[in-house]
Amino acid sequence: MQVSKGITAAQSNEHLRDRSERAEKYAMNKGNYDPTRKHLNFEIAPGGKVRPIDTSRNIPERMADILERRGIKDPNEGLAEPRFRTVVNFIFGGSRERMTELAFGDQKVNLTHGADNSHLTRCKDIEEWAKDVYRFVADKYGEENIVAFILHLDETNPHVHCTLLPIKDGKFAYKQIFAGKDKYEFSARMKALHSEFADVNKRWGMERGTSVSET
Repeated sequence: MQVSKGITAAQSNEHLRDRSERAEKYAMNKGNYDPTRKHLNFEIAPGGKVRPIDTSRNIPERMADILERRGIKDPNEGLAEPRFRTVVNFIFGGSRERMTELAFGDQKVNLTHGADNSHLTRCKDIEEWAKDVYRFVADKYGEENIVAFILHLDETNPHVHCTLLPIKDGKFAYKQIFAGKDKYEFSARMKALHSEFADVNKRWGMERGTSVSET
């Protein structure tokens, strides 16, 4: 989980895979990104519907639309420098082996840099897992606060990027929802969140990792 004072167009382009040619080449050179699997990416839309990634509006525009529709003001709007934590970005996933199995079944994925994996097809299991995770986030934080829920199957380990607005009772409330009164309460909440998410993954054959506090 990463909290921020907004989301930039560049971050959005990365999540939506709506990158410039230069940014695409940079991602390829890093070695973790496989453009031949890019077409397998998808997103979960409101109502838990699987659809291709919609690049017609970037994530900041989606966020602005949601706030306008709900009559909520972005507290950073008009400030020379943003001061308020208005976006929470989650990455959800699991073990590489199991996530790859959910995404591609028994198809062989060649992880060698520059390999051609265009023959791969997306398995239904990864869509069902994603819908389970989406329902988990929607039930816990409110579906109306989910700005984007993107599945990347074109990297080494399949995963979700979820952009969430920390809003409660019509107001931004990051501290109330996530941070708590001090670092100890925040730590306890994050441990609980990991355990709750592990219950979702358990249905898909994955166990909770050992807590860092124990190691």
